[in-house]
Amino acid sequence: MAGSAFDEIVDSVRAALNAKRGEAQERVGAIDAALRAYERALEFEIAEGFAGEHQLKLPARAERAVDAARRLARAVANLPELATPNAAKDAPEEPAQASQSAAPPKSFPRAQPGKLVIIGALSGREKSGSLPADLTLDAEWIDTERDGVHAVGNLPQRIRQGRVSGVIILDRIVSHKHTEPVVAAAREARVPVAFAGQGGKASLARALAQIEEMRRERG
Repeated sequence: MAGSAFDEIVDSVRAALNAKRGEAQERVGAIDAALRAYERALEFEIAEGFAGEHQLKLPARAERAVDAARRLARAVANLPELATPNAAKDAPEEPAQASQSAAPPKSFPRAQPGKLVIIGALSGREKSGSLPADLTLDAEWIDTERDGVHAVGNLPQRIRQGRVSGVIILDRIVSHKHTEPVVAAAREARVPVAFAGQGGKASLARALAQIEEMRRERG
């Protein structure tokens, strides 16, 4: 039996709103990661100064606050609400090496054991072409659209056991009820989680960069 015309309109509106929400979450996630990096850099400089004054062992070297502040400023300046003719003029200048460090990684760091788990289906698209070549074999895709909540299975347990290095959620595709246990387990185990919209190459690259940043912060 064909669906109601009203239902079709409601579904279209829901899809459009979810897409907008995913875009907003992506922007907020980038700022949140940059803000945490800035906080960590401030803590390092405070600890470094205190250790120097009291002849204590210096903490392990970390990013300088000025560099973290520039990256945070850039993340805020990239908000569409600030995309005015004067925005580029008012944005703080930064050295060339800072822009290079902000580029999405061409590969995923292998220092931490476990799989990179990506939750969400790429309908009609080849998964392998969406990731760096050297990461394809280390990535595990979970399709909750096809298999429902059961597709997640024992992933929360695997996360707590240290068998997962990072989680990427295609949040414009996957229902929140499917990923809530995963996000809770990752938060408890301090495993980085990032969101990648519908799983486009650019979104996945940004998510990989955020996971790498979070892993550096958690040292």
